[in-house]
Amino acid sequence: MTVHWTQALATFALQHLWHSALLFALVTLVVTRSRLSAEARSWLLCAAFAIAAISPLLVLLPPARSAPAATVAADMVDASAVAPTVGRPMETKPHSAPSTTSALLNAAALLWLLGTTYALLQLLRGIASTTTLHRTSRRAPHLNALLGRDLPYNTTVALSDTASGPMVVGLFSPRILIPTHLAGTLAPTALRDLLLHEAAHIRRNDLWVAAAQRALLAVYWWNPFLHLLGKRLDLAREIACDTRAAAQGGSGRTYADSLLNGINSLLTTKRGNAPLAVAMSGSRSGLSQRIDNLLRLDTAHTAWATRLLWSALCVFALAAHISVTVAATPRLGTAPVRIMDDEPERDVSPQATRLINAAAEGDVAQVQQLINAGVSVDTNIRGDGTALISAARNGQLGTVDALIALGAQPDLQAIGDGNPLIAAARRGHLPVVERLVAAGADVNRIVPFDETPLINAARSGDVNTVAFLIDHGADVNLGVAADAGQWRSPFNQAHNPRVRDYLVQRGAINTRR
Repeated sequence: MTVHWTQALATFALQHLWHSALLFALVTLVVTRSRLSAEARSWLLCAAFAIAAISPLLVLLPPARSAPAATVAADMVDASAVAPTVGRPMETKPHSAPSTTSALLNAAALLWLLGTTYALLQLLRGIASTTTLHRTSRRAPHLNALLGRDLPYNTTVALSDTASGPMVVGLFSPRILIPTHLAGTLAPTALRDLLLHEAAHIRRNDLWVAAAQRALLAVYWWNPFLHLLGKRLDLAREIACDTRAAAQGGSGRTYADSLLNGINSLLTTKRGNAPLAVAMSGSRSGLSQRIDNLLRLDTAHTAWATRLLWSALCVFALAAHISVTVAATPRLGTAPVRIMDDEPERDVSPQATRLINAAAEGDVAQVQQLINAGVSVDTNIRGDGTALISAARNGQLGTVDALIALGAQPDLQAIGDGNPLIAAARRGHLPVVERLVAAGADVNRIVPFDETPLINAARSGDVNTVAFLIDHGADVNLGVAADAGQWRSPFNQAHNPRVRDYLVQRGAINTRR
C-alpha cells in the first residue's frame, strides 16, 4: 500500500510530539538535576534537542526484515473489529463523511506549512537585522585591547548605536557588539567581564548552534515540548559562558556584579530581539538562575568522579531513549520482506514465472502442463502472487476453475498481492468472486496491507460484487488499521455513491468500532 503524504506527515508529527515530550521529561528528571558542570549540561541539552528534532525521521527507515509475521499482522488489524455489528443507517450525510479524515489531515498540513513559512520569514527578518547591526557597527581597537589574548581568532569588538545589549553577530566573521552608551558607563573591569562572556559564545560555536536551533523551532513551531527544551538550552548556554567568563575574570561574585551592572545600564534602553544574535539578555527567572550559579561557583566543588558518574548516567539515559524510540517508532513504506507463516516458500524458477504468466493470460493448457511437470500449484512470486491470484486478478474464470481443481488454495495470501478473493474483488470480477466463494474462500479474511475482500470491492465501485459478498456473510463494518494508522472500512473506502448508499442500507456505520 502506498502511504499518502498527509498520512505520512501526520505519523511524523505524532512521533515527534511524543519523542520530544519524553525527552523533555528525561531532561527535567536527569540532566537538569544532575551534578554536572555547566559546560557538560549545556551540551547534553543540545544533544537532547537534536535527538528530539531528528528522531521522527525513523519513520522513513525501511521496515525491519526480522519482524515476525504475527507482529506485522497485529499492527495492521484491529482485533476488536472481527465481530459483525448490526447498526442502523448513519444519520450524517454519507457523501461527505468519508473525506472528513482526509480533509482534516490536509487542513493540518496546510496550517503546519503556513506556520513554518511565517516562522522562517521571521527568521529571515532576524538575519537581515543582525546583518544591519554587523554592517553599521564601528570597530573599537581599545575594546579589542581590553580582551587582549582572550579575543578569539578572526573576531573583532565593535561599538553599536542600535544594539540592545552586548551580543555576538556574524556566522562567518563574528563580531562582538557593545552598545555605545554601555561602553561609556561601565568600568573597564566590568566591561571586560561582559566581553569574556561573549567571547565564550564564539569559542563554543554557539552562533551556529543557535542558528540551527531557531531553524528547527521554525519547522516545529507547534510543538510546545521542543520550545521548552529550546528555552532550557538557551539558559544552559548562557550559564556555561558565565562560568567560563568567571573563571577567566577571577571569581563568580565579581562577574555577577559586572553582569548586574550591565543589566542595570540596559534597563533604560529599549530591548530588541535578533534571532541570529547570541546576547546576554534573558528572562528575569533566567537571570536569577545565572546569578545563583555564579554565587555558588566560589564555594561549590564537585569531585571529578561524581561528575563522571553523572555524565555516564545522562549519556546512558539518552541512549536508552534512542533505543526506545527506534523500537517503538512505526515505519512507513512497503511491506516487510518476511513472509507470513502460512505463505509457502517462493519459487522464482523460469517454470514458476511461466506458470504465473500462463494463469494471467488464461492459458489453461500450459497451466495444467506446468503443474503436471512438477511446478507447485501454489508457487508464489512477489509482485504477482500465486497463479490463482494472478488468474483472479485478470478475471480468467476458466483458469480459476482449473487451478482450484488442481488443488490451489482459495485463501492463500501473498503480502502485497492480497489473496485470490481480494484480487478478484479489487477488479470487480463478480463471476470469479462467486466461484472462489463457492470453493470455500473466506469473505472476511484480513490480509495485512491489503485489507479485506469487501473493502476492496467497495473501493472498486462494483455494487453487484459488494452485494454478493455481504449476502454471503461479509461483515459490512469489518475494518483494519492500515499504513500510517488510518482506519479503513468498506464505507470510508467507497467512492461510488451507489456503493455507499447500499452499504448504509445494509447497516454500515462511519465510525471505528
